[in-house]
Amino acid sequence: MSETAPRDLRAYRLSDGDDELVIFSYRLEHPSLEVLTEAEREVVLEAARGLSNLEIAKRRNRSVRTIVNQLASAFRKLGIRSRSELAARLSRDDPMWRGIS
Repeated sequence: MSETAPRDLRAYRLSDGDDELVIFSYRLEHPSLEVLTEAEREVVLEAARGLSNLEIAKRRNRSVRTIVNQLASAFRKLGIRSRSELAARLSRDDPMWRGIS
C-alpha cells in the first residue's frame, strides 16, 4: 500500500551526546461534511440545530435507532464524540461548516 506524506510535514532532530530524537509534526486537517453520506449529513445538521433524536426520526420517517446509528457513524467520521463537541465546533466557526446553512 502506497501512502503519501501529509502536507506540511516537518522533521526536527534533537541530539544530546549519543542520544538522538526525531520529532515529526504536521497540521491535522478537520474532515469536512463531504466525508458523510447524504443521510448522515442531514441528520448531523438537524442535530446541530438542536433537534432531539426523536424529533429527527419523526421528521425523516425513520426509527430513533437509525438516527442514533447515523449520528454515531457521522461523529466517528468527523472526529466528534458528542453533541456538545458538535456545538463547540459550530460556535468556533470551524471550517468544516463553511457554506452550510
